[in-house]
Amino acid sequence: MTFVEQRVQAVAELVQLQTGDGRRMMGALYAAQSPKQALGVVLVHGMTGSFIGEVESSLPPLLAEAGFSCLVFNNRGTGIIGAATERFADSFYDVQAGCDWMMARGFERLALVGHSKAAPKVCDYLDRTSDERVVGLAVLSPLQRVADIVPWQLPNLGGGRSLEEWLAEAQRRVEIGEGKRFFVGEQWPYLMSAETVCDHAACAVDTLQLLKGFQLPRFAACGDTELDWCTTVRSLLDAPVPGCQTEVIVGADHVYTGCEAALAEKLVAWLKLLG
Repeated sequence: MTFVEQRVQAVAELVQLQTGDGRRMMGALYAAQSPKQALGVVLVHGMTGSFIGEVESSLPPLLAEAGFSCLVFNNRGTGIIGAATERFADSFYDVQAGCDWMMARGFERLALVGHSKAAPKVCDYLDRTSDERVVGLAVLSPLQRVADIVPWQLPNLGGGRSLEEWLAEAQRRVEIGEGKRFFVGEQWPYLMSAETVCDHAACAVDTLQLLKGFQLPRFAACGDTELDWCTTVRSLLDAPVPGCQTEVIVGADHVYTGCEAALAEKLVAWLKLLG
């Protein structure tokens, strides 16, 4: 019941962002309540998410209440169709747009937060840019390897093919101009275009390896109900990395249902350490 009340009482400013490659995306800014912190937060949603998704609508109000203004916005992976058609490299423009928008609002120091599939996106962005505005990086329920999405989808979208056969079929469709043609499964969210299958299969981005290489403060968390697949957090628990705070939220699922306050408490404490 408390969770519902927080969602109803939260006041957000609807905003529009434009990416460097010309896309326009809707979002929301949750302005900090008193005492206001100088640090701004950019929250990037994961696969099929949106700026009004579960984590994206529950976490920003709690951060704002603690004094941290938070921007959340749709990226090109929003919704089932967005997730089924996006090219991973293009996520760079989405993350950049969020950081640029917050800087235009006067936030010169940022914490970049990625949930689920956005974890490799924010890590890749920072690895490619070394953006000095970003003074802290957080990953929530992080996907470790984008390429892993393809074999995960194989039983649902492969049509009985082996992985090699499915990839060959996807490549064939791309070569004959049918790259936007979907592979369709019977259950949500089993839908991917041939172009996206090929793109993701070839993606070498690894969240864990990138996290280990960064020098800025890092934060990684997941729910204890998802430790069986969250290899990034499990690896950080087994072999802690200096400068990276790792948390497991008891009772939490992938979107922290009923555990939003517990996640926010840990994240806020870390954000305050950034100064």
